[in-house]
Amino acid sequence: MNGKAARVLWILLWALVCVVGGLGLLVSVQGLRFERRVAREARALWAAPGAAGAPALTPLEALPPPVRRYLEVSGAASRAPLRGVRLRHGGTFRPGGEAWLPISGVQYFSADAPGFVWWGRVRVAPGISVGARDRSVGGEGNMHVLVSSTFTLQDARGPTLDQGALLRLLGELVWLPTALRDARYVRWEPLDAASARATLGVGGRTVTATFHFGPDGLPARFTAERYRDVKGEGVLTPFVGACADYREVDGLKVPFRMEAAWIVDGRERPYARFQVEQLELDPAGPF
Repeated sequence: MNGKAARVLWILLWALVCVVGGLGLLVSVQGLRFERRVAREARALWAAPGAAGAPALTPLEALPPPVRRYLEVSGAASRAPLRGVRLRHGGTFRPGGEAWLPISGVQYFSADAPGFVWWGRVRVAPGISVGARDRSVGGEGNMHVLVSSTFTLQDARGPTLDQGALLRLLGELVWLPTALRDARYVRWEPLDAASARATLGVGGRTVTATFHFGPDGLPARFTAERYRDVKGEGVLTPFVGACADYREVDGLKVPFRMEAAWIVDGRERPYARFQVEQLELDPAGPF
């Protein structure tokens, strides 16, 4: 290789390093911006006005027996209503029924009005991640998906997103159990000795699902008809959420392991398995 060719090769290599470095810097900056955006949305969630007046707690004797037992066993029956929760989680996620991939995320909940903001990140290849921000605020859902916190793949809204996010919220209120007793938003109907039907209403939208309680009195499963995205169309599909590994946090028993699954063609197909790493009640602010 002569000197001129060597110089050209060196310039090309240096240009490639600069481009790769620039992209890396862009991704890092965009990732930080997105984290800050999620934190702003969490603050707005907690600052949003709720229903007028204090929480209207349903009398324990008016609740279905398994719900009453759950609130007593979990400690929620004797606890002042929580305002919010924040948590970090790890776990695995399986997009499109493919291989399980590691996921990490943070989630924020409010009690009045009930809502959540979640942000998760899945590493799909070295240096490449897919992040998603899901939320239900005022009963309105929104899913925003990005590659490496930079390039938008999806920013979905609409009635099917509203229903799906609100059902997710209802099932995950086991992380905020005092909210399940607030009659302004949640109504319970008896089914049998080990299950009860809950209806959550926020912002003029309502969803209904069934809680199934284990022998220990704590929720073990959550079932509903939920919209699933199938080639860009919302299709009502049986949904199952599983709760396990209950631990006590500041006097409340909450699950530290959650699994979400669709039932397709009669088969249960899990797609998300979350393991809580940190959970705080009534936090002062976002992470």
